[in-house]
Amino acid sequence: MIILGLDPGLASTGYGAISCDARVPALHSIGAIKTPPSEPVPKRLFQIHSDLTVLVGKLKPDFVAIENAFSLVKYPKAGIVLGGVIGVIYLTMFQHDLPVFEVSPREIKNCLVGSGGATKNQIKAAVERALHINNISSFHAADALAVALTAYYRKGSLGITK
Repeated sequence: MIILGLDPGLASTGYGAISCDARVPALHSIGAIKTPPSEPVPKRLFQIHSDLTVLVGKLKPDFVAIENAFSLVKYPKAGIVLGGVIGVIYLTMFQHDLPVFEVSPREIKNCLVGSGGATKNQIKAAVERALHINNISSFHAADALAVALTAYYRKGSLGITK
């Protein structure tokens, strides 16, 4: 089974795929879809859609887990744009008949570190320990792997039977 985790963002949507066929999950693929800030938002959203389509075709995940959106009251426009990215993700996964599960940031932190107030560095370290890897260069990619791992650990409560 392959779980694709996504950390949505307009500038950088991190992705991390884990393979869960062995006794413990293993790193399958990691990276980020980056869009140029000089381009208009619709073009950037289309690029995310196009790149996700290629990624899904290459990885052939069994399901997708995304970090659900939260919006800071101080930055409502950022929340609206992030909602657009999440909409594109849902559309792309629907086109590939893939189930999508949302995982909250607090759930990820509790699951991997044991504290809902965990820092990005603590999450990154927990992901590296769990997958026996070092030096994940991008926090977006590390967050995406954290999403995938949380879905793996919680798959029973998400209704995933594989």
